[in-house]
Amino acid sequence: MAKKKRRRPARGAAASPPAGRGGANVVRRERKDEARRVREAERRRARRASALRRTITSAGVAVLAVGAVTFLFRVSGPNPVPRAAQRAAERAGCTEIEQPAASAPGGQHLQPNQPYTYTDTPATSGFHDPSPIVSPKVWETQPPETHVVHSLEHGAVFVYYLPEADGGIASNILDRLTRIARGDQATFVAPYPSLTPERALTITAWNRRQSCPAGGDLTADEAATIVNGFVTAFECTSNAPEGSNSPC
Repeated sequence: MAKKKRRRPARGAAASPPAGRGGANVVRRERKDEARRVREAERRRARRASALRRTITSAGVAVLAVGAVTFLFRVSGPNPVPRAAQRAAERAGCTEIEQPAASAPGGQHLQPNQPYTYTDTPATSGFHDPSPIVSPKVWETQPPETHVVHSLEHGAVFVYYLPEADGGIASNILDRLTRIARGDQATFVAPYPSLTPERALTITAWNRRQSCPAGGDLTADEAATIVNGFVTAFECTSNAPEGSNSPC
């Protein structure tokens, strides 16, 4: 019996792929795509985790830095008084910077505008009004002392003077001190009529005070040097219980 000849495909026609081969290719491609998606998801998760770690680390560093600054502020005392201010005070016959015997702790509040009499004046601490003085920097009359003491508790410096008409400091000295107060952060100038000529210029901070007599030995330059030295030592420092509050 004669063998049947296989029929050849027509010339130009493409050969058909083996059965099932196209399905296998599709499966492989899907597996590769799935593996690629998994790897990309892992990379995204890794990037998010890394960003979160950096954020937490930065926040931790910031908290530690704030804590360190706060700690240093609390444990550090007033700054040294510049030597130039010490020499000027000696030449002008000023007292040394004293801590008054009536020194008191902070936080002793009165009722608003409640009157109070201090036994040691100008007062540098003690009971005080709930509202500190923030402005004006230069007073024409004596400000309420209970408000002043609250400002001192916040780190302010008050420069009191006996008016020239009462045997106090000369007008050119007052002009110089006025310029210092207006250009400074928390320094105030005000008259204090009950001062004596021996204490015509009295500078106060929280629990700190220094007085200078009126007269020819106290010049405008000397007075400015003394006041600036006192300000350098005590203004807005931890000498005051709340030395970072307004006006500081």
